[in-house]
Amino acid sequence: MTPRTVLVVADDPALLTAVRRTFDPFVGEWDTDTARDAADALARVDDAPPDTLIADGRIGGMACDEFLLEVRRRRPQTVRIALAGPADQGQLIRLVAVANRVIGKPFGPEELPTTVRRAHTLRDLLGSPSLTTVVGRLGSVPTLSAVYSKIATELAFPDFSLAKVGEMVGEDAGIAAKLLQVANSALVGLRRPAACPSQAVRVLGAEMTRTLVLAADLFSRYNPAALRPFSIDALWEHSRKVAELAGRVATATRAPDRVVRDATLAGLFHDIGRLTIASQLPGLYREVLGLIRAEGLPLPVAERRVLGASHAEVGGYLLGLWGLPDPLVEAVAWHHFPAGCPGAAFTPLTAVHIAEVMAGGDEESSLDLGYLGRLGLADKAAAWVESAQVAVAAG
Repeated sequence: MTPRTVLVVADDPALLTAVRRTFDPFVGEWDTDTARDAADALARVDDAPPDTLIADGRIGGMACDEFLLEVRRRRPQTVRIALAGPADQGQLIRLVAVANRVIGKPFGPEELPTTVRRAHTLRDLLGSPSLTTVVGRLGSVPTLSAVYSKIATELAFPDFSLAKVGEMVGEDAGIAAKLLQVANSALVGLRRPAACPSQAVRVLGAEMTRTLVLAADLFSRYNPAALRPFSIDALWEHSRKVAELAGRVATATRAPDRVVRDATLAGLFHDIGRLTIASQLPGLYREVLGLIRAEGLPLPVAERRVLGASHAEVGGYLLGLWGLPDPLVEAVAWHHFPAGCPGAAFTPLTAVHIAEVMAGGDEESSLDLGYLGRLGLADKAAAWVESAQVAVAAG
C-alpha cells in the first residue's frame, strides 16, 4: 500500500520535530514532510498535494485560519488539522471553521496519528461507491439556506457582531422558534430563559449559534404534511432527546467542555440522514419501513438492503459537505456502528451512540459492547441504558 503523506507546517523547529516523531512508528503507513512558513507550504500543496496537513496555530507569513482557508480552496480533499495552544484561544473559533480537527497543545504521542487515521477512515466511508450511489439518487442534495449562509459569513469576520447575528436569526420565524426552543431546554441550561433570538445568541456564543441555526434550518424547511407518515416533529423531538442525553453522558465521563458541546450538537444532527431520505426518496423509504415491519430488521440494516447505505452515512456525508467539524461528522456517520471508527478514546461518537440507545425510538438500537469495552465503558453504558429504560417505564 502506498503511504499517505502528511505535511507539517510550523515555524518552531522543536514542534516540527515533535510532530514528526509521533509518526515514526508508522513508517510505511505515513510519510511526513515539513514546511516553516505559509508560502513554502502552499507551494508544496500546489506541487504535490498532501493527504493531510497539520498546521500550528502560529505560522510565519499568514494567520493560520487564513492559511487553512487557502489550502481548502486549493486542495479541498486534504485533511486540515490545526494545533492550538493557550495563546491561540483568540482565533480558536476561526480555526474551528476552517480546520477538520483542532488539537490542543501539548498533545500525547498517539493523539496525532490516531486523529489522522480517524479522519481518513471517515473519508473512505463517505466516499464509498454504495454511498455515492445513494447520494446520486437524491432528487437534490440539500444546500445551506440564505439565512444560515449570512450568519456564517458574519461570524467569519474577526469583529463579528452577535447583535447582528440575532437580527438575522429573527428574519426566519421557523429557525428563530427552534433556536429559542433549544436554547431554553436542558440541552443548554441557561440560567434565565431567552425571550428573543438576540438574547439566545448572546448566551450561546458564536460557534454554538452557528451550528444550532443549521440544525433549526434543516428541520424547518420541509412541509410536514407532504412527508406523512414520516413525522418531522417526532424526529426533531427524538433528536433533541438524544442531544440532551449525549451531553449528559459526556459530562458523566468528565469529558472536556468541547467534547460535551460537540456531543450535544451531534445528537441534534444524528438522524438528519433520515429526514433527507424520507423527503428525497419517499418511495424507497416506505419500502424500508415495510421491510422493517415484515422482517423486524433494525432500521440501518433495512436501509442498507434497500438503498445500499444507511441514514447515518447519508447524514455524515451531508455534514461533511457543509463543512462541519469531523467529530460531529463521525458521530453522525457511525452512531449505530461505532466500532468502525478507529481509536480508543471517548469522543462525541461514543456519547451519541450511548444516548441513541438510551433514548429508544423507532429502530431497535443496541449497544456496541465490543466498542465500549475498548474504551472501558461497557458496564457503565449498560447501567445508563437500564436506568433510562426504568425511568421511561415509571412514566
